[in-house]
Amino acid sequence: MSRVLWLSGRLPTPLFAGDALYSAGIINALAQTGKVEICVVGTRRDDRPPSGNVSLGRGIACVDVPQARSSVAGLARALLSGICKDATNLATPELKDALVGLLEQEWDWIVIDHANSAGLLQAVESNRKSASICYVAHNAEGKARPEIAMKIGNFFRRSIMRLDAENYRRLELRVVDAADVVLCIADTDASYFSQYHRNVHVIPPVYLGTTTAARDISEDCPRAVLLVGSFDWVAKQENLESIVRVIVPILARSGITLNVVGSVPDSVRQRLATDRPNLKFHGLVSDIAEALAGSRGGLVAEDLGGGFKLKVLDYAFNRVPIFGLNRAMGGTTAEERRAMILADDMESLGTAIVQNIDNLPKLNQSQNRLFDLVSDRFGMKSGIGRLEAVFPKQRKAESGAGALV
Repeated sequence: MSRVLWLSGRLPTPLFAGDALYSAGIINALAQTGKVEICVVGTRRDDRPPSGNVSLGRGIACVDVPQARSSVAGLARALLSGICKDATNLATPELKDALVGLLEQEWDWIVIDHANSAGLLQAVESNRKSASICYVAHNAEGKARPEIAMKIGNFFRRSIMRLDAENYRRLELRVVDAADVVLCIADTDASYFSQYHRNVHVIPPVYLGTTTAARDISEDCPRAVLLVGSFDWVAKQENLESIVRVIVPILARSGITLNVVGSVPDSVRQRLATDRPNLKFHGLVSDIAEALAGSRGGLVAEDLGGGFKLKVLDYAFNRVPIFGLNRAMGGTTAEERRAMILADDMESLGTAIVQNIDNLPKLNQSQNRLFDLVSDRFGMKSGIGRLEAVFPKQRKAESGAGALV
């Protein structure tokens, strides 16, 4: 039985954000191999302790510390330190103390989950003993973040994000250099990391949410499209503003509603909702089943950022047809994309929604086909098999090539 220490700057609970969903899926699948004992250590995502609300499965221990707090002073310190803002904020004294205490034990594996957990990389390297290190990459940050920063309109904000993106890039490559194995979410990310490491594995998301066994979209279903997501990050807010500026007016002219479910800062929500009666913000909800069942389609229209969009699985497993941008579908197969209704730009996507929202046979054919395709590839059984091929066999002696910083 291997012992795994899983360092997650932000605990993967509750499951309201894509990074939490990806981490929790992998952790649960790894635990269900029956070959490992896992201890997850990280900061809380909010002020509530995770006990009673842990989305980590049976047999997974959890060591939590108080939520990290960001500040203007913290941002300035991060930009000057060479360590990205997120990693600086999450490397709290409380988390470091908890991690150092755990590192006194013997571990077979130490997992650094996301580049934003790498603010404590030095502590891990100094105390790893004989443990192998695994880096779980949620995105190719060194590639995606500079691209995002260049597209931000505000000059001051763009300049700050460019500096932070470079710090992200350097920190990520330091983690890759220290790692014995790198796990990533999609083939495009694997191509990037393979430039710096020879032991890279693609581990697609493992779906943990609800599944709708059967569904028939009928005339009774509201003429509404659903957008699920967490919009606290500035890049996500830029995406949301683009959707509201381009797609929402097209939908309004045809009497179609866009429902947004997820965390949106009050200032952003109030500004965007003004004079847009067909745009409705519902905030965080404990169960999105009602929102999914009340939608004729799910929207995936991210212009900024790479990686796999976890909302794809919420829609697909609950038989909600997907309307999306081609460039937002990283990590999906050509066959899966053929089961969606896609467009190359937001204006064309808005038009595609209008043209298809009342084509109920097409919507039902789309949701049924996509459900069949994702059920196997993103299910727990597939996730267990992929992780069994990595963790039990991978030893420190098989370390990959170093990264260039």
